[in-house]
Amino acid sequence: MGSARHRFFYGWIVLAVGFITLVGGFVCRNTFSVFYPVIVEQFGWTRGDTAIIFSISILVYGLIAPFAGALADRFKPRFVLAAGAILAGTGMACCSLASERWQFYLLYGVIAATGLSIAGFAPVATVVANWFYRRRALAFGVLGAGVGLSAISSYFAQYLIIAFGWRSAYAVIGISISLLVAPICIAFVRRTPAKKGLFPDG
Repeated sequence: MGSARHRFFYGWIVLAVGFITLVGGFVCRNTFSVFYPVIVEQFGWTRGDTAIIFSISILVYGLIAPFAGALADRFKPRFVLAAGAILAGTGMACCSLASERWQFYLLYGVIAATGLSIAGFAPVATVVANWFYRRRALAFGVLGAGVGLSAISSYFAQYLIIAFGWRSAYAVIGISISLLVAPICIAFVRRTPAKKGLFPDG
């Protein structure tokens, strides 16, 4: 009885994957401030026209968010989150090829933002909530910390831009999101504790 009582709870793995998913996804949003001045300088666009890229992404994220949680309810969440990570990463990576404003509007503002929303807080929280009842506030706090931690990615993006240029930086960040986040979501995320023969909170 003692060993069963103290057996490691798989929900912590689900929470850890959710944390990593949010860190990876919100890199898309938190690195824009670093890319923004470089893009303005590169193409000579006005700051207002360039800032629309970010405005579109916020709008798209907000519009998709109500449906993103429902996707995690309707379909297997491990595949939903993985698809979102791949979409976000692909949108970011393809920005390395962009040369027109409409391309940034589409790739970053629509595609990457849609992926971020699908692998964002709403669907991740939907899954984590199934695993934690009594400790749900703690679990959500950890997820919130993941969103906050992603802010340091701007320093990494700045380093990549200085060392290799903004196009390579976009490619590295986008590919990294897709290749790092999607596989662990598929491998470890499960909708409910029942899938592992467990109860919420262990």
